[in-house]
Amino acid sequence: MTDPTVLGRLACNLRSSEEVQQRHHDHRMFSLVWQDVGDSWRCTVYSDDNPERRIAQVDIHENCTVRVESYEPCRITVSPEEGILCLTRYKPL
Repeated sequence: MTDPTVLGRLACNLRSSEEVQQRHHDHRMFSLVWQDVGDSWRCTVYSDDNPERRIAQVDIHENCTVRVESYEPCRITVSPEEGILCLTRYKPL
């Protein structure tokens, strides 16, 4: 969070829509939903101020393949060993 290019960060447990740890310099807040879609789990992150505005969608497949769609500048880290997903938002260039 000390990096001047970082807008904010959120972290959650894999496959759980429970409590999300987040901190944002621009005071935006985000929610997420995990869905079991058969051979994968899908996490959709969206803005609380506009639930129709997706920030990112992450699909984690049974074979450990990860597919990410990002709609804002961000970095997404999936750590199966630690059981977390972390999304770091960046200021636009």
